[in-house]
Amino acid sequence: MSATQSQAEGLFPLSYRIGTSQPGAPSLILNLLVYTPELTVRGSSTITQAVNPPLDLHSDVWGQYTYLTVMPPSASKILITAQGNQGGPGSNSIITFKLHLVVSDDWKEGIANYQYYNGHSWVTVNQVPAHLQETVQSSTLSTPEHQGQHNRLHVTSAALYAAPIHGAIASGDLAQMKSLHKAATQQLEQLPLIRTALVAAKAEINKQERR
Repeated sequence: MSATQSQAEGLFPLSYRIGTSQPGAPSLILNLLVYTPELTVRGSSTITQAVNPPLDLHSDVWGQYTYLTVMPPSASKILITAQGNQGGPGSNSIITFKLHLVVSDDWKEGIANYQYYNGHSWVTVNQVPAHLQETVQSSTLSTPEHQGQHNRLHVTSAALYAAPIHGAIASGDLAQMKSLHKAATQQLEQLPLIRTALVAAKAEINKQERR
């Protein structure tokens, strides 16, 4: 489902891969649920980097977004500001992640500045490209093929909905809890259809590759 289609419902998912292709550079995966009635976002982030020791920082993320309108012919932008920690806004954990992300008005491409606490000091990453992914990304999705599509679909749903749901519960936000409950329930109900479609797609892929 596209962001445009879901936006009318007040809730839609976004997943960004943020970073450069330079060797040794940090890579950020940002999964968000956008809640349009309140212009807020909730989700999770994962920062990885091939250093010694390897960096693998996971955070629960929350924030807001606003539209940056400009005079034509320049295009309008969307500014997403967020922060993160372990446990969400209702926890006592210290903030370990901060983000400013400016994206195009179709949410597809942008530039990010972010900071993360590596356990010793704050690290700043500026002016890195952000690209909207077709599906929700997660460092846990690189599971072996033999685990099957069923398990990976559940991991995808968990990566998208778990942090926002727990955050809404902690904040006591009834309206957002209801919206998240409805959206997550619809995702679970659609899993059999998605699995059937994946089986059909895999069969067609195999058929095409044999030609």
